[in-house]
Amino acid sequence: MLIMATVFVAFGMAYEFACSLTAVVLHEFAHAKTAKRLGYALNEIKLMPYGAALCGAEHLRPKHEIAIAAAGPALNFILGMIFAAMWWLIPSSYLFTQTFCVCNIYIGVFNLLPVYPMDGGRILLAALSVKFDRRRAYIACRIISALFGIAAIALFALSAVYALNICFLTVGVFMIASAFVPDARARYYALFAAGGRRARLKHTLEKKVFAVSAETTTAELCRALDPDKFVQFDVYDDDRLIASLSEAELTELIKNYGYERRIGQIVNGQCPR
Repeated sequence: MLIMATVFVAFGMAYEFACSLTAVVLHEFAHAKTAKRLGYALNEIKLMPYGAALCGAEHLRPKHEIAIAAAGPALNFILGMIFAAMWWLIPSSYLFTQTFCVCNIYIGVFNLLPVYPMDGGRILLAALSVKFDRRRAYIACRIISALFGIAAIALFALSAVYALNICFLTVGVFMIASAFVPDARARYYALFAAGGRRARLKHTLEKKVFAVSAETTTAELCRALDPDKFVQFDVYDDDRLIASLSEAELTELIKNYGYERRIGQIVNGQCPR
């Protein structure tokens, strides 16, 4: 990213780079905000020359993984549409917003390519994980990423005949490298998992207690978890308190019984593992 910034500035395109960087940063914040709402945190934001990538998020539920991955491109498209609409209302705004609008559309489209670990690749991985085991889905995504990289390099070779486009080469190399050299530095983790709890308890947290019915499922309890609070659940069967569950205990129940079990059945020993 720093090399790309230097090149842009050297060629008198500092404004274009600033627009692109702003679009990418907003893209990443959309990921982080959605992740936090769903009960996850990102330990590192990784900026890349052609957008952003979600790396190493191996422990997300598939539907959460899709929602987090889609949030970045969705914000880019929304910003693009807002600024394009401004041109109808304030035509003169086109001169200084056109570049930012184009950057958002480009970054949104590019990141939706089914290339792992970009957003489109993450969405594909999560979708495949619903029907196949994670390892097979992961291998399929890597193969698809490599094929896209080879296609990009082929386009670079073809462009040499007409008008050389170095971007095809750099994008192709990036895609192939991403396919064969995983990067697990930027990782989402569940805020209610052990590592997340330790990180959160370094700061003072408000404790929040919910009274819930025994008919409530473990998935519904997860949706009540708050990244900014430490949560406890008091489980009632009619008017009788049958259990008090901390986040750690809820995590263990989910590991043993899954997301869709009724909490009363688990507490009363009526659910097989």
